[in-house]
Amino acid sequence: MSLIKEMIKKAQKEKYAFGTFDTSNLEVAQGIAWAAEAKNMPAMIGITESAVDYAGFLSLIGLVRGVIVESKADLVLHLDHGKDPKFVKKCIDEGFKSVMIDASANELEKNIEITKNIVAYAHKKGAVVQAELGKIPKLDTSVEAGVNLKQMEKTDPNEIEKFVEKTGVDTLAVIIGNVHGMYKPEGNPHLDIDLLYNLRKKVSIPFVLHGGSGTPSEDIKKAIKEYGIINVNIDTEIRIAFMGGLSDFCMSGQMVTDPRKVLSIARDAVQKKVEEKIELFKS
Repeated sequence: MSLIKEMIKKAQKEKYAFGTFDTSNLEVAQGIAWAAEAKNMPAMIGITESAVDYAGFLSLIGLVRGVIVESKADLVLHLDHGKDPKFVKKCIDEGFKSVMIDASANELEKNIEITKNIVAYAHKKGAVVQAELGKIPKLDTSVEAGVNLKQMEKTDPNEIEKFVEKTGVDTLAVIIGNVHGMYKPEGNPHLDIDLLYNLRKKVSIPFVLHGGSGTPSEDIKKAIKEYGIINVNIDTEIRIAFMGGLSDFCMSGQMVTDPRKVLSIARDAVQKKVEEKIELFKS
């Protein structure tokens, strides 16, 4: 059994979640790995198509793989929100054991068709597949709380059985009030626990929660403990931590010629934030 399959099975059995934390550079990847080591918990280090556009495909996955090999923690390289089926297959061919095909922008039947194709391709090569049902809006940190929420289409209990059965997907990202990005503090999202309860009655597949940044801790704990969320994705809060570390250094007025001294502060901030999230997910 592959590591990611073991991680999913154990999280299901023991009712905790492991995190998927996205990266586009060395320091964030190291901060994630060091946090997982410190907390003795597994994690997935996610990359996205936009991160590849920034860093390069072989450069980025080589970097993350190096961090994983050097780490004592159980870590898995994961493709997060792969929207292009050709790119998803490229990652599988390159040895990824966990990929997400996000065809949720399509209507149900097209989402099923695309996802089913990727699942068949991935399973032949020993990889697991995550999909998404529903449409999750993206909020920018600069906008008012609630903007674009009308774009949200929560996961439909009347569609979920058909989707899981037809695609054969391994895990499913559900849309239950979660968003990508961060609300302002006064407008933090609350998960629709009643909907999650109804979805869980329909299927036994492990659920994934995207847009975990800014979501109230009590909602996340309840979703994990009672309704089978086994994986929570965090990206925005990691970026905020990284940039906060850089900002604090710049505001200090110190002058250095070695960028490593500055980036190590940002890396430490990432590690601290990831440790906080790991504690939340395992509680």
